[in-house]
Amino acid sequence: MFGIGFTELIVIFIVALLVLGPKRLPEVAKTLGKFYREIKSTVDEVKEVVIEEPKPHTPPVEEKLSKIDDLEDELDKEIKKEKKNHHAEPKREKISFKKGEKVNESEPEKS
Repeated sequence: MFGIGFTELIVIFIVALLVLGPKRLPEVAKTLGKFYREIKSTVDEVKEVVIEEPKPHTPPVEEKLSKIDDLEDELDKEIKKEKKNHHAEPKREKISFKKGEKVNESEPEKS
């Protein structure tokens, strides 16, 4: 109890007996006992509430990282699918700054 040995308790009791006297010592002991019981019951109630309270489950970091890796793999697969489906690029026209002339990619440029 609080790191106090038996001999120290006896010394405290003797000092309390001398200071308070034999008439008031039982009253003070009862009051201290009630106070101690109230504090102990309050602490026990708090412990019960804390223990019974469900804690939110937070997955470990490794689990979160594996989910991120899976999502990255799925994204890479979808990107590759899209590239396969749209592999043909649109033909672009080259524009000349000369009036009214358009040059196709397949035709050589006129100089």
